[in-house]
Amino acid sequence: MDRQNKENLQGILLKQLDTFLFDLDGTLIDSSKDIAVSANYALKTLGFDELEESQIIKHVGYGGENLIRNILLVKDEELIKKAVEIFREYYFSNPAVYTKAFENITQILENLKKRNKKLAVITNKYRDISVEILKKLNLIDFFDEVIGGDTFENKKPHPQPIIETLKILKSQRAVMIGDSEADINAGKSAGVTTALVLYGFGNPEKLKTLKPDFTFKTTAELLEAIS
Repeated sequence: MDRQNKENLQGILLKQLDTFLFDLDGTLIDSSKDIAVSANYALKTLGFDELEESQIIKHVGYGGENLIRNILLVKDEELIKKAVEIFREYYFSNPAVYTKAFENITQILENLKKRNKKLAVITNKYRDISVEILKKLNLIDFFDEVIGGDTFENKKPHPQPIIETLKILKSQRAVMIGDSEADINAGKSAGVTTALVLYGFGNPEKLKTLKPDFTFKTTAELLEAIS
């Protein structure tokens, strides 16, 4: 199958779905600097050296506690708990200083809503911070549900957030769109279509080995596929 026919087929298949589930960080929004600033604030407050943004962002995708554990590299649970609290409080107070939606995201969401598709955010970020960011970026009204890493007992890559969200939305034909291993594995385990975006925070070469149903290099490609 040539490239043009393959792209046309992708568009047809995606358009047949009634529910679009989006990861947040690295998929809808570029939040890297705000996350790094908040994490470094926690490190500095506790007397640790600050890190380069790239050293922090490579751990994004599995929730705030996992992020802090990976950059602290200590076994002191009380210290980790304190760092997580500082990170969360600072981030909630400064959720979207630098954060912005990726190019074409607003148009993608507008196109989907015009066709009466159900939309939800399923992120491992704290739900309250996620909602606040979506409000500040004027994206919140596009979504029927916002699911955070603290909404259910389990978070991605566990399938529970997807399964429970589909129950809430009374939907079966869905796609999970994300930039990380957690997104694709959660989607596969939940039995939904998966779409990997390569413009986010994940390692493209590593992620391709997960064999998602669809792969998009840019938001422009994603926009074309759903338009």
